[in-house]
Amino acid sequence: MQKCLYCAQKDPDLDPENGIPSEYCSDECRRNALNTEFTTPCITCGEFPRVKHSQYCGWIKCRNIKLCIKCEINVVTIANSFWCSKKCRDETPNWGSKIKSEELCLQCEEAYTCFGKDFCSDECLNWVEENAPCIFQFSNKSKKFKDITNQFTSSWNHKYKTTPSVHAVYKIFPNNEIITRYNKYRDQIESLRKCEGKQFPKGNGQRLMTKGNEQRRFHGTRMKCLLGISSDNICYDTTCALCNIISNGYKLSYNGTNFPCQKFGPGLYFSGTSSKSDYFSKDYYRKDSANENDKFYKVMFLTKVIVGRAYEMLEENTSMKGPPKNYDSVVGEPNKDGKLNYDELVVYKEEACLPQYLIVYEKPENIL
Repeated sequence: MQKCLYCAQKDPDLDPENGIPSEYCSDECRRNALNTEFTTPCITCGEFPRVKHSQYCGWIKCRNIKLCIKCEINVVTIANSFWCSKKCRDETPNWGSKIKSEELCLQCEEAYTCFGKDFCSDECLNWVEENAPCIFQFSNKSKKFKDITNQFTSSWNHKYKTTPSVHAVYKIFPNNEIITRYNKYRDQIESLRKCEGKQFPKGNGQRLMTKGNEQRRFHGTRMKCLLGISSDNICYDTTCALCNIISNGYKLSYNGTNFPCQKFGPGLYFSGTSSKSDYFSKDYYRKDSANENDKFYKVMFLTKVIVGRAYEMLEENTSMKGPPKNYDSVVGEPNKDGKLNYDELVVYKEEACLPQYLIVYEKPENIL
């Protein structure tokens, strides 16, 4: 056992509350150590020196924190941690969700969230669930904004249109009924296909499938309001496809309403190519319609789609009514013959897709 850090002669004493060794043999040595230039006082008692890598002196009465949440034996000595060691941390499932990030809560915009979370507390989460459907804007400095912007711009492949700047990204929170049916369908497909952890058929083997082979795809649509452009409020105009999708999810009954040409029959269409989905985002508006110098903005969804087992097509087949037997979706693959220029993903069940993000971007310019 390591000797007292100050006198280096006696064994460290024990915390009277849990019997765990401290770093000093007595309060006298603690006080003497604090009078040297090599220690800093505990932020709680100010009487004893801090433990290494901590803001506290080490006594539970000062730190007022639980033991390591993994082993439940050792004291946590690392500032703002829940674990006694890296080993215990790494053995804790989803340990990142317990650590505070640098992202503010989307609802209150006051407290920081834990990694992978959108809200700082159950109170903020409950508010959102009770007021869904609703949308919340990410800070343009946030990791999520940068991640989605990167996916949007890197997949813009139409050479005759300029790559537009992303103005804003919103997280969409549909009502619980839509989320529940989506999760239920994902679990059904996962139970049937066993996708999670499998390598994708194409690629270098570094990317693995998630549950149900869930993927993010773009979807362009029409709009009648200024949601995301100058308003955060969802409208209830039945002709506004944008707000109807957020409120009620994707509907097959609106299939082909505005764009009758469907290459793989009546389904819900998505693409990994943002510039292709831009074609279907026909509407664009200024923040201030009276200001002729103001920029025009368009919107596009980034959607979670359950792909499951996909049937690949190299050319269109408008007579299709759904994927072939034992398949869950249809994927149109672009090819050198030019029969398909850009990728398409089609699902034929409403519960197979969930709008997740709303991207607001500047109207692209045509390049002659």
